[in-house]
Amino acid sequence: MKKVIWMMIAVLGLLLSSCTTNDSLSNPSRAQQSEAQGDWPLYSIEEMMNGKTDLIVLVLVDSVTQEKEPQIAELRVEETFYGKPRDAVIKLYQTTGHVQAGQRYLLFLSYREQAGQYVVSDGLSQIEYNNDNMKVRVRGIQGDYTVEQFRKVINEQT
Repeated sequence: MKKVIWMMIAVLGLLLSSCTTNDSLSNPSRAQQSEAQGDWPLYSIEEMMNGKTDLIVLVLVDSVTQEKEPQIAELRVEETFYGKPRDAVIKLYQTTGHVQAGQRYLLFLSYREQAGQYVVSDGLSQIEYNNDNMKVRVRGIQGDYTVEQFRKVINEQT
């Protein structure tokens, strides 16, 4: 009888411990959210420059749609490092990891002709730009950069 009671207590303890939430898991920080999520591919800079990305730009997010999924953001291109944007204001289609209105980002983008919109090229293609600093995690060019430093790195790749 004691074995049965102890076994029930152990099972109940396991069930209760699996139901508790950890704030860092249920509400990840902004830094954690910027990590690659899901089944996104991760490309090296060489792969990006050889067909996996059409455009590398620094943008200001002018506006975003209010719907959660998908989000369409209007982006004002401030600096082009690679490729040629179709317009000075471009549209970004996102189903996850949404950009925020009023924020600046370094983006590696691929153009989707059928939708007439851009999407991020891979799981590390959306980088926040704060205080003249970008923390790039693309394989082959990882590091912290200013705009000038990043321009030099990209010019070396082309």
